[in-house]
Amino acid sequence: MRYARISPALPPVSTISLGSWNTFSRCTPAELQALLARAFDRGVNLLDIGYYWDKPDTEEAVAAALGALGVSRDRYLVAQKLWLWDYPQESFRGQLGRSLIKLGHDHVDVVMVSRPAAGIALEAMCGEVVALVEAGMARAWGVTNFSAEQAHAALALCDAKGWPRPAMLQMQYNVMRRGVVEGADHAALFASGAIGLCAAHTLEGGILAGHLDRDRVDPPAFAEGTRPIERNIARDSGGIREEIRARQPRLAALAARLGATPAQLALAFVLEHPALSTALIGVTRVDQLDENIDAAQFVPRLDEVREELAALAIAGVGHPKLFNPHNDI
Repeated sequence: MRYARISPALPPVSTISLGSWNTFSRCTPAELQALLARAFDRGVNLLDIGYYWDKPDTEEAVAAALGALGVSRDRYLVAQKLWLWDYPQESFRGQLGRSLIKLGHDHVDVVMVSRPAAGIALEAMCGEVVALVEAGMARAWGVTNFSAEQAHAALALCDAKGWPRPAMLQMQYNVMRRGVVEGADHAALFASGAIGLCAAHTLEGGILAGHLDRDRVDPPAFAEGTRPIERNIARDSGGIREEIRARQPRLAALAARLGATPAQLALAFVLEHPALSTALIGVTRVDQLDENIDAAQFVPRLDEVREELAALAIAGVGHPKLFNPHNDI
């Protein structure tokens, strides 16, 4: 396992991290304990956790598994999401405070905040997040889906105010959905070294691994009883998912040439990004975890299929719009 330094306040983080939406919540208690134990044994030290609109007991499930394992707090790091769903009526302090109670922790290691919605001042929002670090509720902070312009503004603001800089920027990034991260603005941002990439949606919700039937079920449909196939996945920003499904067999064929699985080849592509801080994986079984971690061995062999991988990139990728389950459309 490789590690990346993302903040002076934190030890290096594993370049593969475990978690994100619909991960921990899909395991039985025994499965989750086994998954976390194996992750720690393989060198994973960052858990991405959050309160999710369709899986509200995620934090409690993780806390129970960690408690059952008896893992010392210094063996792992927690990245916790902050949402804008009820902000600013609900403060970030109140939101994080409830999560800490559910986790049974007195702090998280990185608190991740979504990009500001219209009408929310960047300085006020960032200041409130930094206040959580200053209060000891978090050791560092990061941002999710910020535009390159917003990220530059946040970095400049922190420098001017003497605040700690955001540790990393979480973005959707995979072998087919790469246009935003590799676009001119974000590419220049990451190349500057000012902030690291936290890669999410690395397997397109599992579609790149071969789970072709998975798709999004939005809150209104979920409330009416519609349930996703296997698991719910992120929105299809840019409307490219059907093309991703159509190209997945080509990815699988390339992987077979290398003796890899499609998931391993897709993850190897992400792991090669020069600005990568960590790549999120959403596995729920120990064998899947081992498969994903073993993807690192294929990074040195990407040159053998680089031209074909480049052809898998899909044009028209969209930047994800802000999500709010209360008014989802």
